[in-house]
Amino acid sequence: MNFVEFLSGVGPDYKGRMLSEIWRYTDFEIDNTHDFIQVVFPTDKLSKSSFHGLYLKSQEEIEEIQKCQIATNSLAFSSSWFLEYLERNLVWQVKYDHNHLRISRIIQCLRLLVSDVEADRFREKVFALISAESKITNQTLKFWKSC
Repeated sequence: MNFVEFLSGVGPDYKGRMLSEIWRYTDFEIDNTHDFIQVVFPTDKLSKSSFHGLYLKSQEEIEEIQKCQIATNSLAFSSSWFLEYLERNLVWQVKYDHNHLRISRIIQCLRLLVSDVEADRFREKVFALISAESKITNQTLKFWKSC
């Protein structure tokens, strides 16, 4: 899979989906589709949660994305898109939820490929969404702070 083409909106992911198609997912699809997050928010680490084994395998691949303004803009847009999903759905504010791993991935992806500023912005917006009734563990919150 070519991450730059996918993130630039000109090429499909490994399942033939375009990024614009994923951005049109319903909240149900976002929550229940588990094979898109690693391609929308790639990192340089193999995910233990994914069967397809797609990740950024070289520094050259990372630098290619970093240098492509369209790809980095898409990553920033994707993070806002996911924040909107989190705003509409409080189901993730429990002790454990798969969206916690997604949040961690997004912070790491933005830090790696876009900027520290964008990663910190996303993280702070996530923290602003957390309600007083949230059951998210201190361990998870500390991990996000360290990302």
